[in-house]
Amino acid sequence: MATKFGTSTNSLVLRYWPKCNTPPVAARYVNSPTHPIRPKIVDLCAHRERNTLWWRVSVSSLQQSKRVVRSWCARRVRIAIEQALKRQGLDKLGKPLVSESPLRKRNLSGTMDIYIQPPCVAQDFEAVQKDANHLISLLLKHESPRK
Repeated sequence: MATKFGTSTNSLVLRYWPKCNTPPVAARYVNSPTHPIRPKIVDLCAHRERNTLWWRVSVSSLQQSKRVVRSWCARRVRIAIEQALKRQGLDKLGKPLVSESPLRKRNLSGTMDIYIQPPCVAQDFEAVQKDANHLISLLLKHESPRK
């Protein structure tokens, strides 16, 4: 399936599809007809909520780094993305925050993948947060005319 929207900064790459895609880890089990947990994964994918934002952070381009560095970077980016969504009036599932005057009236639904690039390791959190805010604002600008 082709990417509906993609953008990047020096340290992060964002890819977004308006429909929910099967995550790569689940696809590994779904595509193996003899795997013992295949029925469970197929059922979970078939019954997952389609009206929310499903997103993940990938550290695939940081394979040369130690595991502790990859998990540290992934955690920083997850926190930055959650804060960027909150800044735009959305919770981490893409639903509008319950508040007196919500910034957004509609959900952001679909699949969003964030790929961490090697320069992210050396950046401080403020730079990562700035990149996350920029990517989420571009995504919401792209999606607002569509809805």
